[in-house]
Amino acid sequence: MPSLITHLKNIEYLTDFKSSNAFMILTAKQAYLFTDGRYLEKAKNLAQQGKSRLGKFTVIEMGKDLIETLKKISEKHKFSILEYEDEHISVAKYEHFRKILKGMRWQKGEKGIENQRSRKDASELKKLKKSQQINEQLFYSIRALLTPGITELEIAQQIKKRCYDHGADDISFEPIIGFGNHSSMPHHQNTTRKLKKGELVLIDMGVLFQGYASDMTRMVFTKSPTAFEEKIYNLVLEAQEAAIQAMQPGRHCDAIDQVARTLLTQAGYGETFCHSLGHGIGLEVHEAPTLSVRSKDMLQEGMVVTSEPGIYLPGQFGVRIEDMIAITKKGHENLTSAPKGIKESILS
Repeated sequence: MPSLITHLKNIEYLTDFKSSNAFMILTAKQAYLFTDGRYLEKAKNLAQQGKSRLGKFTVIEMGKDLIETLKKISEKHKFSILEYEDEHISVAKYEHFRKILKGMRWQKGEKGIENQRSRKDASELKKLKKSQQINEQLFYSIRALLTPGITELEIAQQIKKRCYDHGADDISFEPIIGFGNHSSMPHHQNTTRKLKKGELVLIDMGVLFQGYASDMTRMVFTKSPTAFEEKIYNLVLEAQEAAIQAMQPGRHCDAIDQVARTLLTQAGYGETFCHSLGHGIGLEVHEAPTLSVRSKDMLQEGMVVTSEPGIYLPGQFGVRIEDMIAITKKGHENLTSAPKGIKESILS
């Protein structure tokens, strides 16, 4: 069925074309990429090379003739129904397209491209592995900066600055740096708070390598943890590892989430685990599948997902540990090698 593609990451996946303004019309026989003059030369070069997943495609400049061009395409390919990406189009744009293509029946798409993106090929897996390797090397250099007096914002800025030195394209998301009780907020926003000796630190960070994201969370103790901190940390680590060991093709994602959630619940901390276990990762740091209690997704070979359970105690501290896991033909492969035992998490 012909489809309107408005999600820029889906366009990038199909064509290797990156921009801030584009859409595509896909038909059974031809693919049309629309963009503005800023990106036209780049788009045409990629189309002529024909090395993308779509092979060659037709590039059309957005302009005064857009309405007439879209009408001609619909007439040429004789389609009266058009699928669209309902989660990736604004109401204004949707209404705009409906006005242009009057009489067209509009049907919500079935996320075919997202489902295809969720199963990585060998080239994508290689890029994801390299992205995480860079992320870990960057983490080690950042870990060494954790001395009293440095601020959360300064650590975040150093991650952004140093990622290029390690070979990354950019960061994949705004780093989360939580000192002391700030770690009890899962998506804490960095502040000018200064690190004090004895505080634990939560670092959630990732980079991009050739467009592919990494994502990792590690805890760092600036002195030996208390007995209670050690108990909480080891509970989270046990839940994370249990969930990872359960990952294999054919397993339902809600069941994987439940493995970690049940363990934490039985220990009396189920209510403090206030988010899903994990998510897919690729061109976007958050993509299909979703590992949550409500997920209807199933793990398949080629997927790369995170496992990141947490316990968050408001006003005290929080612990989250996150790895990237590739689903293989017979099980899984952990793409994260940064040590996470509690002894390795203590600054010497």
